[in-house]
Amino acid sequence: MQTFNMGRVPPVTFGAGRIAKVPALVAGLGGGPVLIIADAILAELGVTQRLADQLAAEGVPFDIAADVAGEPKETLVDALCAHARSVGAKCIIGLGGGAAMDAAKLVAAIATCNQPARDFALAARPLPAQGLPAIAIPTTAGTGSEVTRTSVVSTPEGSKSWYWGEELMFAQAVLDPELTLSLPPHLTAWTGIDAVAHALEGSTAATTSPAGLLYGLEALRILSDALPRVVADGADIELRGRVLWGSMVAGLALHSCNTHMGHNISHALGSLARVHHGLATGLGLEVSLPWLVSRAEGAENYARAAEALGGPARAEALPEVFANLMRACQIPAQLPAECTGVTAAALAAEMKTPANHGMSQNAACSVGDADLDEMASMMMRLPIAGEAT
Repeated sequence: MQTFNMGRVPPVTFGAGRIAKVPALVAGLGGGPVLIIADAILAELGVTQRLADQLAAEGVPFDIAADVAGEPKETLVDALCAHARSVGAKCIIGLGGGAAMDAAKLVAAIATCNQPARDFALAARPLPAQGLPAIAIPTTAGTGSEVTRTSVVSTPEGSKSWYWGEELMFAQAVLDPELTLSLPPHLTAWTGIDAVAHALEGSTAATTSPAGLLYGLEALRILSDALPRVVADGADIELRGRVLWGSMVAGLALHSCNTHMGHNISHALGSLARVHHGLATGLGLEVSLPWLVSRAEGAENYARAAEALGGPARAEALPEVFANLMRACQIPAQLPAECTGVTAAALAAEMKTPANHGMSQNAACSVGDADLDEMASMMMRLPIAGEAT
């Protein structure tokens, strides 16, 4: 009999306009002051002001740090921790995409201990037992960070660094599809395909379980139907809601069973070039799936995933079914121009680092260093946007 764990899932409030519930949620967690950690672009779009108005109307003291632009670095997390202490924050809100939420959950976990973030990277030491309560408000539908116990930030040198533990779980999650309406089609596609990858990898990993299959396959069914349609029509609030919900369900698959080759490749590539995580993950998964399904291990779950994506229930069908979804979401099989100059050797080296190697070992089959070299070469053989072929 298989043994497995299902981690804690925070309470979730879902629906258009549910951002209005935030003041009551803050009160239920003990009240303010609140530090809102947000993506910088949200200040320009007025989203942070909308949340600020909700809090001000109920007399909740708050401060805003709309400082997240791209993947946060450890130095930013340390500065945000100091900011939280300076305003006496009793609650943290993460508002934005996965980067803002990853920063917020890490700040909430370590701000009160007055130690640098790097002390806790790769579980070098346990996270403090008593952090600040935090609320997640995603404005993209992709990372599932609102329901996971991991946080990814970068070192000052640009390498990705992992943090994990139950202490990183949000106390509440607010899923309001109105907040995703401003996402342009390409970001809708890139963030959404990241959610698809969480679901697919979670349901086909070596560590997959009844929980991973339950959440992962359901998320694949939701997203394969709704994501291409919302890329084509981003004003459809019902479709926005379905993709946001599917992203959260995919996050539960990730939370239960973790990722494997798509994320191993994408995290490594993201350490070498400024490339959107969702785009890199989709491409990494598309490249690695033919290699994975050619092995005997995991065939039953690959077949289940293919069927959940709308294809035939055969393992060998999965690469084509996934590639078709990428094209339906208007994501071409090419690397962005930022990857110019990245070599297969450099990518393979990053895939083997301690921060990334463990993901490759969660594939259903055995993956050795020579296999990582092969997949890195396959990835870097993709055409690069703007280059002559």
